[in-house]
Amino acid sequence: MEIYDWLTIVMVCFIGAISPGPSLVIIIYITNSRNLISGFLASLGHGVGIFIYALISIYILSMIIKYLPISSALLQILGGLFLIYLSIQLIYFTPLNAHSNPNRIFTKSGIHSFFIGLLTSLINPKILIFFSSIFSQFIEGNYSDQTKLGMALLAGIIDAFWYVLVSYSVNTQKIQNYLKLRQSIIFKILGISLLIFSCYLIMKSIKYFL
Repeated sequence: MEIYDWLTIVMVCFIGAISPGPSLVIIIYITNSRNLISGFLASLGHGVGIFIYALISIYILSMIIKYLPISSALLQILGGLFLIYLSIQLIYFTPLNAHSNPNRIFTKSGIHSFFIGLLTSLINPKILIFFSSIFSQFIEGNYSDQTKLGMALLAGIIDAFWYVLVSYSVNTQKIQNYLKLRQSIIFKILGISLLIFSCYLIMKSIKYFL
C-alpha cells in the first residue's frame, strides 16, 4: 500500500471514531460515574473491539475480492454510499446530552470498565458495515497478513486514542466548554469533507463499469 492509502485510512477511521453514537454516551457515562482511569480502560476495550471488527471485515473483503474480482468495484460503490450516509449524519449532528442514561450500566472496577467498552463496540453491527465500507476502497486480494493486521491495528488504535481524549476532556473543564461551543461547526466541517471524499470514491469506482 502507498503512503497516501494509509493516510486516507487514518482520516476516515478518525472521522468514523468521532461520529456521535451510543459508544460516546457510554464512555462519557463511565468516566463521570467512576473515574478517569475507568474511562481510559473502557476506551481501550472499545478500541480492541474495533480492532476485532476491522480484522474480520478485512479478511471477508479479501476473500470476496480474490474469488470474485468484479465485486471490488461494486463493494467500493456501496461503501461510498454508506460513507455519504455517515457524512450527512455528521453535517446534521445534534449535540448529545452527556448525562444521558445508557441503559443503566454500572461499573464496579477497571476490568469491568474495559469489558463494557469492549462489548459496546462488539454489539454494534453498524461498525462491521462501516469498516467494510472503508476497507473496500483499499483491499486487494494479494495483501499480506502483515498489511491486513496493520490496517486493523491502525483502526483500533485511532478509536482507542479518540475515546481516551474524550475521557480526558470530560474531566477538563476548559476543553469541555470549548467543544460544547464549537462541536456543531466541527462536525459540519468533517461531514462535508467526508461527503466530498465519498463522492470521489464512488466516481472513481463507477469508471470500472463504463
